[in-house]
This record gives sequence, structure tokens and C-alpha cells, in this order.
Amino acid sequence: MTGYEIYSGTVERGGTYISGHGADYNASVMRLRQRGSGTRTFGGEGLFATITGAYNECLQVSLDAMTGIGRGIAETGEGLRTVSRNTRAAESANTDNFTSPAWR
Repeated sequence: MTGYEIYSGTVERGGTYISGHGADYNASVMRLRQRGSGTRTFGGEGLFATITGAYNECLQVSLDAMTGIGRGIAETGEGLRTVSRNTRAAESANTDNFTSPAWR
């Protein structure tokens, strides 16, 4: 015995909880995307237009990175739920195997 035990119900609840955080996070990123940068160049092509362009590009790269983080959060929650399902399936199979006539 390793002393290692998985409480599959707790792991599954944790996975659901984390997935909920992922959904909230993704919704926040979506709101930021919809809001836009809030910058305008006023038709000029001078220094302010260059700064605004760089700001907008940085904003888009940041939002893309945050979208990736949100995907990672959601995948972590799903992974925990998968661990829970796999653990229950393995425990059930082990119980079935040990109660079979071959072990008596």
C-alpha cells in the first residue's frame, strides 16, 4: 500500500470548480476584447499614431496570451474530472475482478 488515495468525488468537484473559474476568466477576456483599446489617432500619422499602433498591437498580443491561459484553466478542470472518472472506473473494475470466482 502506498498511502496514496484519490477521493474521486472531491477531485471531480475541484475540477468543476476550476472549470467555472476558467469560464469566468474567458468571459472577462471576452469583455476586454469587446471593449477595444479606446485609442484613436485623430487621422494623424505622427508620433501619436505610432504610439497608438504599438499600444494596440501589445493589447492584442496580451489578449491572445490571456485567451491561452483561460484555455489552460479550462483544460485543467476537465483533466481533473477525467482523473476522477478514470479512478472510479479503475476502482469498479478492480472490485469486479477481486470478487470474481477466479479469486475465491
